[in-house]
Amino acid sequence: MTLLMSACDPFVTRTTSLAQQQTAPIPVSGGQGFLFLSPFTNRALLGSLYSTPAFPLTGFYPIYPGAFVPIIPEDGISVGPVVLHPHMGFAEMYTDNVFRTDTNRKSDFSHTLAPGIQAQLPILGRHMFLLDYRTNLQYYERSPSNDVQDQTASGQIKLDFPGGLKVDLMGEHKVGHDPRGTALDIQTLEINKWHTNSFAAVTEYFEGQVGARLTAQMVRWNYQNNNQDVVRDRLSNYAALTLLGHITAQTSALVNFGVEQEIYDQNKNLDSAIYTVSAGGRWDVTALTSGEIQVGAQFLKFTNSQVNQPGPVLNVFRRDRDSSSNFFLMGNLTWNPTSFQVIGLQAYRTIQQTALAGTQFFVATGVNLSFVHNATDRIAVTANLGYENDAFSGATAISGASERSDTIKNLAVGVRYRTVKWLGASFQYAYEDRSSDINRFAYHANTFTLALEALF
Repeated sequence: MTLLMSACDPFVTRTTSLAQQQTAPIPVSGGQGFLFLSPFTNRALLGSLYSTPAFPLTGFYPIYPGAFVPIIPEDGISVGPVVLHPHMGFAEMYTDNVFRTDTNRKSDFSHTLAPGIQAQLPILGRHMFLLDYRTNLQYYERSPSNDVQDQTASGQIKLDFPGGLKVDLMGEHKVGHDPRGTALDIQTLEINKWHTNSFAAVTEYFEGQVGARLTAQMVRWNYQNNNQDVVRDRLSNYAALTLLGHITAQTSALVNFGVEQEIYDQNKNLDSAIYTVSAGGRWDVTALTSGEIQVGAQFLKFTNSQVNQPGPVLNVFRRDRDSSSNFFLMGNLTWNPTSFQVIGLQAYRTIQQTALAGTQFFVATGVNLSFVHNATDRIAVTANLGYENDAFSGATAISGASERSDTIKNLAVGVRYRTVKWLGASFQYAYEDRSSDINRFAYHANTFTLALEALF
């Protein structure tokens, strides 16, 4: 997983305006990239593409584990030294393809409740202790098998010591699911559901011209249905070292070394490690443009020799190779052509986890372009255009199927309105199209979302 201490970091989020919040680029540090980036990069803009609404004030619900929640910058409700931020979101969504399938398409309405609360405790003026709880309770009119009751509870300690040393620690419990239409959706009647426990730590030291960042993360996965526990229950470990050096006051160079380890409970043919080495640069030229780019290599190595696993599920998870290498790319660019507009560009190429029998992994290569026009202090118009190719290894276990390659295209447009300081509303239209060598995974869908949120 990628952990980046910057404006695009899931661990540390800078205070932003309504318009700026919607262009948060993907994180790009730590070598591996963002593991669950596929299939659409700019999640802050594209909530409905995951059939999960994005709310105007607190942003998108974190679909996957391991990301530090953003610190809410509003004044909140003071209870002694503690600042509380209760919030509640409501959303109505309509889609013409609720199961994201090519045939037997079904439309549906869903209703979303998203209560939550964040508590902030400043410590000695430099440090902070934060507790955050947020939910995504989603109910469908005609397709109750898609109902989800996602919840995320996390605690974070932010330490900022004199002399340039910063430490971030996070523990999290999450109840979640594999969204329809993603590469991890196996298209069963009931949506895949899981819960995770995770811990992450980031230590950064930057003094003068050079600095270093050490990142570690552990995620324990437990799947709840569709026989996914046998296939995908596992422990995910990640560690990375980043070395940084200033070139000028606005630019810096960096080098990353990272390893991602997957240790499965039962599906031992998929035990693996991904090693990543990358180098690149970061720039922040006045208020007009900022960004980061990294290029390098990834090497996937399966840990164990292949064995004949017992049926009826594990025996179809076999490998056609013991290792694989891949060109690695992760980058983002944010451009402010005027004080009213923000343009974001993200590009990536990275190895991702597979969930389909007969394949071992897939390589995701994509680009995403986002645009926000801040019409007034209260109104922001948003647009997003994305493209991705997912190239899967091996032949699937579907009878007669060849190797799978998917091409995903998406378009989203919307408007966000902040009526008063504590109340916001949004509307979004999104179009998705996935073509695939295997017809079962091809689909197109139109989704309309209307959301309302209160934040105190």
